[in-house]
Amino acid sequence: MILIFDLGATHIRFSVSDGRSIGEVARLDTDATREGFEKWLAEMKAAAGGQPLEAVVGGMPGELEGDEGRLRLTPNLPQWQGLLVRRQMERMFGCPVYIMNDVVMCGLGEAFDGAGSNRGVMAYFTVSTGVNAVRLVDGVVDPTIDEFEIGAQLANVSNEARGVVTLEGLVGGAATQERHGKHPRDIGDPKLWRMYETTLARAVYNTVLYWSPDVIVFGGSMMRDIKVEGIAKYYYRLPQILPDRPKLVAAALGDLAGLHGAVHWWQKHTK
Repeated sequence: MILIFDLGATHIRFSVSDGRSIGEVARLDTDATREGFEKWLAEMKAAAGGQPLEAVVGGMPGELEGDEGRLRLTPNLPQWQGLLVRRQMERMFGCPVYIMNDVVMCGLGEAFDGAGSNRGVMAYFTVSTGVNAVRLVDGVVDPTIDEFEIGAQLANVSNEARGVVTLEGLVGGAATQERHGKHPRDIGDPKLWRMYETTLARAVYNTVLYWSPDVIVFGGSMMRDIKVEGIAKYYYRLPQILPDRPKLVAAALGDLAGLHGAVHWWQKHTK
């Protein structure tokens, strides 16, 4: 048995798996305090029910460095910065722990079980609390890219953005809530979402030039109000530099994409 998880800055999903399928899924709100990390580990330990685990596999924001897995580059979980994530989890569960960036696991899930493709080049965008993207080539994470930080790319400045110039600062959920003083799901302004679609269309334009994808999949909680059709509408108005344009599609797996990706990663790396 393995324990799989998908930890985001706002929500956590985890499940006990036989390595082939996803068991009953538990869902928690992410407690972003320092103590919240320990609470989450205890919840997963309880879910395992004392069963011996072969591994823990999952995705989370930021990057881990060193053998102990020190967490860095996670602005939406600032109190978790510097935690020795892998070391603490290995001690807790007594088995190997494999952790990727959450966008990587979600991208793998959509490529093999969702709306994406495991043939050719696929890009997966998550537009949620934060923003990021991953490049997959024939179903494998591009090995030439060590870290994916697409959300940090510079973007056009607008009055609405109040001087913030990164893609994540323009369309990410945390930045949106800070600007408007309420959760994005409570913002009923269609003009705002159309503006976000325009911004993401420009990001698509740049991504096509950098990565040459055949298909781009969009997932994440912000895609409830941002429409892929709207992104495509604005994107197709931009100059066509390369001979072919990618297919733009909405993710199909909802908040389970990361768990699907964890199962696939485990299958591929244990053969």
